[in-house]
Amino acid sequence: MIDAMPEDELKKVFEILERLIEKDSNETWSVWEELGKDAAEGKWNDASERHDFYLYGIKK
Repeated sequence: MIDAMPEDELKKVFEILERLIEKDSNETWSVWEELGKDAAEGKWNDASERHDFYLYGIKK
């Protein structure tokens, strides 16, 4: 389908997609920067050993 599109239309599609990616990326980074700013204090006794489990739920 993409191969059948005229080049100027294809350029317009890519321009729109790039703007969407930039917008989503900026919003995502904004949320990322706010994470942890209001985190409750706590302590994991074995955090270094169970790092992947606590962060990602990965069991070894």
